[in-house]
Amino acid sequence: MKNHSDSPDPLDILQKKLAGFGEYSIRKTYYPELQHKLDELERFKALLDQSNDCIFLIHFPARALVDVNESACRQLGCSRREVLSFPLDKFVPEEALARICELVAGGHEQGSNQDTIITRLNKCSGGWLPIEITIRLVSFNKELYGVAVARDITERMRAEKVLLENSRMLRDMELARQIQLSLLPLAPPELPFVVLAGCCVPATHVGGDYYDYYLREDGQVDLVIADVSGHSIGAALMMVECRSMLRSRVHSFSSTGDMLVFLNDLLYEDLNQSGLYITLFFIKYDPLARTLAYSNAGHVLPLLVRLDGECQELDAEGLILGVRKGVEFEEKQIRMQAGDLLVLHTDGIIESENSSGEQFGIDRLCAIVQARRSESPQAIIDAVLREVSIFRGATPQEDDVTMIVMKAV
Repeated sequence: MKNHSDSPDPLDILQKKLAGFGEYSIRKTYYPELQHKLDELERFKALLDQSNDCIFLIHFPARALVDVNESACRQLGCSRREVLSFPLDKFVPEEALARICELVAGGHEQGSNQDTIITRLNKCSGGWLPIEITIRLVSFNKELYGVAVARDITERMRAEKVLLENSRMLRDMELARQIQLSLLPLAPPELPFVVLAGCCVPATHVGGDYYDYYLREDGQVDLVIADVSGHSIGAALMMVECRSMLRSRVHSFSSTGDMLVFLNDLLYEDLNQSGLYITLFFIKYDPLARTLAYSNAGHVLPLLVRLDGECQELDAEGLILGVRKGVEFEEKQIRMQAGDLLVLHTDGIIESENSSGEQFGIDRLCAIVQARRSESPQAIIDAVLREVSIFRGATPQEDDVTMIVMKAV
């Protein structure tokens, strides 16, 4: 016979039904659903722990840390228990804390529940991390919490610093470019029986190409075209030094060869120390007599295109400037006729390459000048630049392009 005390307690039966256990379960599927929810929570927690960001759950107004992910513990250099034993004040500086308190105090009234702050995160063992922290206010069971996600921005700050430095460098380089271009002739001199034109197109912000005209009191004109090795600031500075020396002493020499001897000996030490060198072609022309004297310091050979179309290169013995002191430079002379063209250029023209690696070459340059020899020097320069650009196509310009065209009339 069953004892009264063995009868099921109605309260116990109700509890078991609510818990979903035993034969009294209201729903047999309650436990599997609960387990599924727990599994989802575990997976979510694992995702949070695998994040590279530091994630904190903060209880307000006490600013107590309620929960934290593994990444935060790792980056702060302390255990989860240690992190949770401190308030938020331990890990962020006063100015950031003031912003957070301001958000908590007035965020809801102002219609805002989120803020992003660039600050730092203090480590347990000393030191700190630069971070961008985004904090959002949430409510659970009428209690106010903040979910804070702090991201290490060390690499971003380093990249921004590099970008800023590059931006400053580009501004400086552009300023250097403008200064360098201002040192080139604004316009050629106007002379009887001769028409002149020149141009310089640097490959980068600054280059080593240079050209100039020097008008003498007796009506003769000196022409110079030069190419300093490299495309750096150093090459540009060496070009400026060469220009300064030429301008100060060009009228002191009647011989083009003596002019180059002077330049070579004076520039040798600076060129040798910098590891640079200069190629240069120097001309003295008498428009009335139509006599052309010239000397060469290892520069690419100019073209002389006669009225009848004959194309020849001008050469004279002489080493590149900066190789050694005491070098002699040969001076040669020729006579020009009305309609003859002289084309001085740097290797940036004939060594321009297309996508196949083929160079523009001296033959193409000669053919363009021959075909347009009846046109003005400026029109010939424009045609050469256009044809070089078409030939190069999408291939970037690797070297400075500089030309002087002189026409005897």
